[in-house]
Amino acid sequence: MLRVRDFSNYKFRPHSLGKLMKGLPKPLTESQKETLFGLLEKQKNGTITEKQIITLGDLLKKKNAKPILSEGAKSYLKSIFKQEVFNRKKEVQNKYLSKGIAVEDENINQYNEVNGTFLIKNEVRYENEFFSGEMDVEEDDEVLEFKSSWDYETFPILEEDIPNEDYYWQGQGYMDLRPKVKKVKLVYGLVDTPIDLILDEKRRVGWKLGYIDGLPEDLDQEITKNMTYDDIPKEARIKEFIIYRDEKAIEQAKNMVLIAREYLNSLNTTLATHLQLI
Repeated sequence: MLRVRDFSNYKFRPHSLGKLMKGLPKPLTESQKETLFGLLEKQKNGTITEKQIITLGDLLKKKNAKPILSEGAKSYLKSIFKQEVFNRKKEVQNKYLSKGIAVEDENINQYNEVNGTFLIKNEVRYENEFFSGEMDVEEDDEVLEFKSSWDYETFPILEEDIPNEDYYWQGQGYMDLRPKVKKVKLVYGLVDTPIDLILDEKRRVGWKLGYIDGLPEDLDQEITKNMTYDDIPKEARIKEFIIYRDEKAIEQAKNMVLIAREYLNSLNTTLATHLQLI
């Protein structure tokens, strides 16, 4: 029997927040703000042209735009809805996630070794009215979230900004769960890939290139080298990004959760209509 349920109090995990926030209106640029101010002055003085009235309307529409759910967010919410009503859970598996889970402790240990810290994995799940989550490491005034890069190519050692905006929203969600926390350290680590994943990669490459009896020795060694990093100083295998607490962003995330809950509840009506037609 389908489990139709009320999503009015559904709590989202911080790592999923980025999926919801794609429909957040883009703020006006500084140039657009200046243009808007100038046009409002012209309108006030009665010197605005018809063409400028159109531009003014466009800018006001953009300035006052309300957050909406993107098509990607709707697809994500439909997936949540189906998992709930069918009482099933979709297990997401890929090589990147597999490595992240396998080397999580090693990633934290590498950070401890380089920085002289004694961080340990957090095992506590926190909840509030909007979110439910378990951060990797929590200190008194900060949270640390560890990401394990798949290989040296994806390790963001030269990046100045967070490579994935979703992690910004994840950080804000964690900080809302821990009101005293003012920042999140997003820590990328480059650690050796477990041997079983290296073997999987070699099999994948062999299948793709048509090698039935194993890879040529030079290619086999190249893959191993590209997925292990003992020759690189550990100091060069850690990259940190700081995410500071932003109350406005947290409020935006909460508002988007309310919109998402409304959409989830609307799917109950869609489902009921479908069942009545059968």
